[in-house]
Order: sequence, then C-alpha cells, then structure tokens
Amino acid sequence: MTSRRPADLPEFRAPPLTEVALGAQFDVIPGFLTPHVGLVWQRFRDQFPLLEEQQALPPIFETFGPNPQFGMSLQLVAGPETPRVFFINQARTELLQVQKDRFLHNWRKVGAADSYPRFERMLETFKTGFATFSDAISSEGLGSIIPNQCEVTYINQMPVASGGSLSDITDDLFGQHTGSLALDDLGKPEDLRFLLRYIMRDDDGKPMGRLLASAEPGRRLDGQAIIQLTLTARGRPTTPDENGIVDFLNKGRISVVKGFAHLTGPKMHKLWERTQ
Repeated sequence: MTSRRPADLPEFRAPPLTEVALGAQFDVIPGFLTPHVGLVWQRFRDQFPLLEEQQALPPIFETFGPNPQFGMSLQLVAGPETPRVFFINQARTELLQVQKDRFLHNWRKVGAADSYPRFERMLETFKTGFATFSDAISSEGLGSIIPNQCEVTYINQMPVASGGSLSDITDDLFGQHTGSLALDDLGKPEDLRFLLRYIMRDDDGKPMGRLLASAEPGRRLDGQAIIQLTLTARGRPTTPDENGIVDFLNKGRISVVKGFAHLTGPKMHKLWERTQ
C-alpha cells in the first residue's frame, strides 16, 4: 500500500512538531530473547548504527463495551524482561524501537534546523523496517507477527514568547474553546492542562480506536517554558497484517492532523504558516 496525502487535510509549512512516532504492537513473540535483538540490528545497522537500551513499554489496548479499557494493561512477567532497544541514525533524528511485542519508527527534532520529513516518508521507512523485522523473526524460526494495536503520535511544543506568560499562549492556542473559563473575581486561569478522548470508528461505524489529545505546561531542558500538545491515535489494525497496520496509520494520521487543526487557534495557524 502506498500512502498519499489526502487533498483536504490541513497543511502547515512550519508545524511546531518535536517528535512523531508510528508503531505497531503485536502478540508477544514466543522465544524472543535479548540475543535476537542483536541479530535483528545486523539488518539495520548501516542506516541505524547507534544503539540505546530502554525499559520495555507495557502493552497498551483501546477496548470498548461495558468495561472499556483506556491505555495500559497489567501483565505478569516470568523471568527477566527483554529490553526495548533503540536503533538510531547518525544524526540521532530518526530511530527504530524494537521489543518482543512492539516495533516503532520515530522522528525527533534534535537541532533547530531539523525539519519534519513528513508522514509519507516516515510511513515508507516504517513499512520497510517492519518488513525487515518480520523477515528476521521468521528466519530465526520464531513464527509470524500478529499485530493487535497501532499508534500514531504527534508531539508539539509551543514556547512562551519572551515577556509572555502561559496564560497568553493558552489564549493563542485554545482561546476559541476556553474563553469562557475566566472567573469574575479571579480572571483567566494561570495555565491549562487537559486530556480529551474521542472514539474512532471504522467504515461500518464500529469503534476501532481512540484519538487522545493532551496539553501540559512544562519546561524544556534549556529552561524554556512551553505548552506540550500531544495527539495520539491508537487502535486495532483493520486486518491483522501489514496492510491492516498501514490502513490504520493512514486513518490515525488524518484524525491527528484534523484534531490538531480544530483544537488550536487561528493566530497560531498563521505563525505555523497554514496553507489549507
């Protein structure tokens, strides 16, 4: 499947993106041990020569019905936990994450001049990497990969202008939705944080996942005050194979971008050079 940008999707020439992740979660691969990570890396090391070891991510599911589940689920671990490993490019702007039930591709802004490579290119990198990973698992006799969840995440950081305040940037970002939050005796809120959940539906109108949007005030490592807006589309692949993963990632990207454009205000859209 080849991804093409939908003609009606909101477009920004200078979006405030600092990180984007495309990923698939799958049933735990039986027998997948730490040495297998090294064997997998041999297939990627020319493009991703650097390594980092991280704690494994817990399984995450979006479920529906009488007792819906939001996000992480608990699991019992027998024996030592196989780590999550980052395969990182030389510029440290792109990486693959590999663990026994997860494969992700990330882009991250490291320097001021780093530009987002756009979703279509990232999706091609993910697809190529996932196919290589799947082939490596099969070659080691570990069986087939059965995906059960997919994820598209966009992280945006908006710095507070010199001499400004969190309240000012909150107005610029979300004022069309939050203008009525001012109190007669106290005025506008000092800052704002929120978590919104929206149900994503398939072509038959059945729940297939969720779009989660969260905003948090914070500070970068350099001390700059920011508001971080994170949008994640997560849910089950349309079919339990690579095509189903790609289909969900395309749909998730649309939900994320449209959600971002709706939640943020026109003053910031002008700053981010919105073209449609």
